[in-house]
Amino acid sequence: GGMGRIWIVVESLYSMDGDFAPLKDMVALADRHDAFLMVDEAHATGVYGEQGRGLTVPYEGRENLLVVHTCGKALGAAGALVTASGVLRDFMVNRCRPFIFATAPSPLMAVAVREAILILQQEPERQQRLTKLVAFAHREMRERGWKSPSDSQIVPCIVGDNARTMRLASALQARGFDIRGIRPPTVPAGTARLRISLTLNVGEDDVRAMLDALIEETKGELQ
Repeated sequence: GGMGRIWIVVESLYSMDGDFAPLKDMVALADRHDAFLMVDEAHATGVYGEQGRGLTVPYEGRENLLVVHTCGKALGAAGALVTASGVLRDFMVNRCRPFIFATAPSPLMAVAVREAILILQQEPERQQRLTKLVAFAHREMRERGWKSPSDSQIVPCIVGDNARTMRLASALQARGFDIRGIRPPTVPAGTARLRISLTLNVGEDDVRAMLDALIEETKGELQ
């Protein structure tokens, strides 16, 4: 209607399907329509991009880009970071009511986040190990005849039926694998799933054992 500024809001990596947003296309779209692009990097922070800065690294510094990084998950703390151009940052500091009137994070949490960021900068081997583990897991899946719809560290196993999903999750947990069942309304009806998240807390032998257990419990009917 010609009123106000358009905002395009996406996740760089989606948490339930493990798929990536077409950020290059989103940036071009925002430029074409003089829009702001807001990207949630919650599941990419610490995993992708130079020094774990996420999938928006190639677009850093753009005046129409605002990025949210969680301080939980990979950074192991709590809260979030918002990164943007200096002009947009100053505008939010002075005009964003929730920011102005919210309770500030504790100094302890700020120190924990800063230390986590330093670890990402100074110990790139952590990120490299996870990248190799994710590639290994997807290779092992393909060798077992399972082509996951994801190429990331988030691997969904679509079951469909809610009750069967939870039975499978319980069976896998009983075998020592912390795999959770996800049901509607978190995911669309008919797409209940097991959500596998690969982390540095496991190794290749764990991944092999988990995939073998998954195939046994699903009787080879992996989606």
